[in-house]
Amino acid sequence: MGFRRVGIWLRATTVLPCWIVMGCPAASGADTQSTDAGDDFLSGADATRASQPNWSSPLTTTTALLEQRLRFDVTQEHSGNGTDTTVLDSGRGVDFIVGDTNEIQLAPPAYDIRTGTNAKDQLEGFSDGTFLRVEQRLTSSAADGQDYALTAWLAVQAPSGIKRLSGNSWAWEPTLAAGKGWGNFDIQGTIGGILPSSHTATLGQQLQTNIALQYEIRRIFWPELELNWTYYPDGQRAGLSQIYLTSGVVIGRVVLFKGLKATIGAGYQWALSPRFRDSPLTPSYAHAFLCTSRLNF
Repeated sequence: MGFRRVGIWLRATTVLPCWIVMGCPAASGADTQSTDAGDDFLSGADATRASQPNWSSPLTTTTALLEQRLRFDVTQEHSGNGTDTTVLDSGRGVDFIVGDTNEIQLAPPAYDIRTGTNAKDQLEGFSDGTFLRVEQRLTSSAADGQDYALTAWLAVQAPSGIKRLSGNSWAWEPTLAAGKGWGNFDIQGTIGGILPSSHTATLGQQLQTNIALQYEIRRIFWPELELNWTYYPDGQRAGLSQIYLTSGVVIGRVVLFKGLKATIGAGYQWALSPRFRDSPLTPSYAHAFLCTSRLNF
């Protein structure tokens, strides 16, 4: 039953957005107005991208660049308590550039498949998901200029998960993202928070910072290092923090045909601190393998 839901979810997150972007087959007698509208939509996105740097989006750190793409990620996490969790997508979904400096993201919740030595540790189902993100690019300069970008966004997380994976609370996720490039090298980073609307005493608020260092090789290879830090000022993890180091490479954007480019990437992530503690579980997992696939249009 669970895998059937995964199949339905995969079709919804891949076929439907492409159908929206590329356009459904024209009905008999239809004119070319819809095609012209689609061309205008894509050319508008090209103009927006031309006014910002051309870095690749890192594996974990969310870029300050405005993107128009379909993204699907898979993460294999190994926890210190002996459980392994496969996370499908992690709320990436589809991004649309909807104005000269605006982007929205629509995404389904992540689907978790957890295994362990004990039956009580095993589960399968959706977790709470950030289904909507609205971005405003504040300022930017293209690669042939000063090569930087600064963007703010607000995301909304819904209590969409199964009982064991849900905090039963809506949450706000305000974030500020920035990046600066120097030739083939760039630094991208974010600072933001997760602010539950209820059950704060248990869930706690989170302060998150991510920094990614990238180097471009032959225009399509982007080896990278990332530091991902989370601090819990209150809740059951009050006063605790966790730091992950991520290393990997992103390959793209490779032109498939006019208006469509592909990107893939993979990496390895491990917890630098603190030492594992089971209750409350910190860090969230010991190490993980990350894979990403993207279609830019």
